[in-house]
Amino acid sequence: MQRAQLKEFYGYGLILAVLTTVQVYSIYIATTTDLSLTWKHYVGFGATAMAGVLWAFRKPQYLFYALGLTLILGYENLLGFTPTLDFTATQYYINNMAFPISYQDFSMYMLLIWAFVAHGRLRTLFQSLFFRMSN
Repeated sequence: MQRAQLKEFYGYGLILAVLTTVQVYSIYIATTTDLSLTWKHYVGFGATAMAGVLWAFRKPQYLFYALGLTLILGYENLLGFTPTLDFTATQYYINNMAFPISYQDFSMYMLLIWAFVAHGRLRTLFQSLFFRMSN
């Protein structure tokens, strides 16, 4: 692999290590206190495990999408990583109807780190989506 690809690959590994550490801490908190894990936690554990398998088999093109999707779903409060599922709640209004929107702060920070690590791949993706290559 080239140097940029190695930096990206090991950046993904660091993100997976942080996610795994936080999830182990969640399990520790759940077993030592009266806090219980929800289905969001278990789905988050599975998504992280799947991304870990892709990292172990050195598939960065698939890991980019799997890790990004995992962190986006965590940001949208559909997956859980932290013990208490702390989130910030806001409300958006369309006409007179309120839509509750919540997001997890931890997942937002991890998503920003992922975007920093994968900025080359993201730039290529957006250029292919929004700009036509003319000959």
